[in-house]
Amino acid sequence: MALCLGIFVIWVGASMFLQLDPVIGDLQLSEDYIILPEEKEDAASGAETKDMKCVFPFTYRGIKFFDCTFHDSIFLWCSLNADYTGRWKYCTKTDYAKCVFPFIYGNKSYQTCTKTGSIIKRYWCSLSPNFDEDRAWKYC
Repeated sequence: MALCLGIFVIWVGASMFLQLDPVIGDLQLSEDYIILPEEKEDAASGAETKDMKCVFPFTYRGIKFFDCTFHDSIFLWCSLNADYTGRWKYCTKTDYAKCVFPFIYGNKSYQTCTKTGSIIKRYWCSLSPNFDEDRAWKYC
């Protein structure tokens, strides 16, 4: 009985999840409705994208993000403005933050990925010009 109940609960949850309509920000999309990027410039930061590309870093609820995030979501997403204004999208393989070169690590400048400081001796890079300040990184 417990196994049947567990399978039923999973089935109901999956069915409900698959029926949700896709959304961007607070706007709900239908199949025949396309939201075009806003043409105004983000006055707070001056950084904006009109071509639906992620902007890194971006600030969301006072937190600075250097890559796609799960913050307040079950899927990775990014902002289309440097200061989040409600314009966002789900991340795809091409949306993740790129390495920033040169970057500062341990008061030394690096022009390429490095193994320095890596416990597992794997190459990594910074996602900001100054790793010492931002501590944002990824594996190369």
